[in-house]
Amino acid sequence: MDEPYRVAGDVHVLPSQMIVPGVGSIPINAFVILSEHPVLVDCGLGNDEPEFIEALGSVIDPADLAWIWLTHDDGDHTGSLETVLRLAPTARLATHGLGALRLNTSWSVPLDRVHALAEGDRLDVGDRVLRALRPPTYDNPMSTGIFDERSKTFFSVDSFGAILQESYRDVADVPEEELLGGMVAWATFDSPWLQLVGRERTAAVLEGVRALGAEQVLSSHLPPAVGRVDALLDVVAGVPDAAPFVAPDAATFDAIVAGMAPAGTSSD
Repeated sequence: MDEPYRVAGDVHVLPSQMIVPGVGSIPINAFVILSEHPVLVDCGLGNDEPEFIEALGSVIDPADLAWIWLTHDDGDHTGSLETVLRLAPTARLATHGLGALRLNTSWSVPLDRVHALAEGDRLDVGDRVLRALRPPTYDNPMSTGIFDERSKTFFSVDSFGAILQESYRDVADVPEEELLGGMVAWATFDSPWLQLVGRERTAAVLEGVRALGAEQVLSSHLPPAVGRVDALLDVVAGVPDAAPFVAPDAATFDAIVAGMAPAGTSSD
């Protein structure tokens, strides 16, 4: 993991990345909202767990968390969830109810601590209200984003992600060509159905996001974006016309795995 840092006032980013040799770096972000009743948004990658717990502890004592908002039950968002629930024994788990039930098939989720979320629900965290939203693009129908009505921050889950070439703390630092190519690559991989619904329907959904009046976007898979909402929406609007994502074949996959192996070892 990378070092945590503060963004959007009282929000801290717990950043990591998944490096895919020959492809690039996929940002993996969790967030801590230091509201009156503090909220952890997502729990990172499982293989980062020791570092994730240390990073979380550098921002807040996990025991002080009131809420864990799990945006969806994919592995790059649930990694340290079981441990965090143990370290935060009074925290409630806010998530899609069916996602909680699906997680419960892998390990014993404390279902009595689950606060099931539906689109449009509002969660009062003391000094602000967090509104549950369906993100405009997603790879998991359980995906539940957040709009912080006080700070005008949109926690967009997988939407607006990008495959980049290195780690950044601010989307403004990403070269435009790298950002455009990385966002299109991510969206065609993560939400291939955009090319089925077409530009017109995609544009209608994106207008709903524009109407939020968000001033910053905090994506699970992009560096924080302040004041760039329209530009991000414009990139996603063009994805239905992009070339489809092509999955790696066996030879390409073997090359990726070989690139991930520590020096001096074999992937065989």
